[in-house]
Amino acid sequence: MKTTSSILLLLVATISLTGCNETDTIRPTKTVGWFFEHRDELAVALKACRDNPGELAKTPNCVNANEARNKVTVQEMKDALK
Repeated sequence: MKTTSSILLLLVATISLTGCNETDTIRPTKTVGWFFEHRDELAVALKACRDNPGELAKTPNCVNANEARNKVTVQEMKDALK
């Protein structure tokens, strides 16, 4: 009985952790504003998103980086019209 319980507990723990993504803990999610203020990191994030769109395109950092890029573009256009 104790062996069965241990195996069941291990199985539940394994299944629970299956959805965890190590990269999320290594690279915390950055906001659009953060990317807007940190242009070098924005460029790095955009490159990583372009290099591996199959895995990264819909991750929070790629979505936020793309939105920040859009805001940067709009800001540059506004600045050019001044």
